[in-house]
Amino acid sequence: MNRKQLYWAKDYTYEARQKKIGWLNKIIESLHEQPELGKYEDDEDSEELFTQETITVAQHLMKLVIQEEPNKQDIRELYILLKIYKHIRNSAWDDICKYVEKWHWLVNIWETFQNVIELDIWHGCEYQRYSIKEPLITEGKYIRGCYNIGQPAHIVFKLERNLENNQIKIIWQIPNETDDEYISDSIEGIIDGLIKYSHLENKAFSSLKIIVFNGSYHEYDCRESDYRIAALIAWRNALENAEFIPL
Repeated sequence: MNRKQLYWAKDYTYEARQKKIGWLNKIIESLHEQPELGKYEDDEDSEELFTQETITVAQHLMKLVIQEEPNKQDIRELYILLKIYKHIRNSAWDDICKYVEKWHWLVNIWETFQNVIELDIWHGCEYQRYSIKEPLITEGKYIRGCYNIGQPAHIVFKLERNLENNQIKIIWQIPNETDDEYISDSIEGIIDGLIKYSHLENKAFSSLKIIVFNGSYHEYDCRESDYRIAALIAWRNALENAEFIPL
């Protein structure tokens, strides 16, 4: 399938990575100088710091950035690590995760993307895995701004048990008129929602087939990040009715 190059590809050439490496140095320096920045920001009562863990992943990313041709598998593994803990870390972790997400799409997904992604997020993790008992259709809509003016970012997907294996299988079935850049953010939003609610529900959602089959794309009313939020809303709506069973 021929797809146009992702617009952020220019930011991940070897030359561009070297030119913009300062943001990573700044993260590392700031965390050394102010360890409290490693605190989990969404929990005011938490005193737990993830400063050293954040410095470690930043340093690991630094080693990849300065290589002219880093190993694609190393980028994939860092991507999975960052995603698993994205919702229980800090803003620096989140910034690193966003950078690695786009890099991962460039080097590991986009060139061979055939509208299907399979991943085993919980590989090596000692979590009790759960899958959905009955198929369920869910949707999420999000309008940017406080006046609800314009068209919403809208995504609809079906959750069902993946009988083939324990992996998460995401199938993109929306016709190609959707701008390509919105595909990655929509799918990343689905993955974010799966991981976020796995943590909140204390259930490692696995053996799932997620079929994205409807939604709407509005070039002028919506940003790419709006589709991430719409996907999170869809997950929240799904969990109001879904029943998950242990594997």
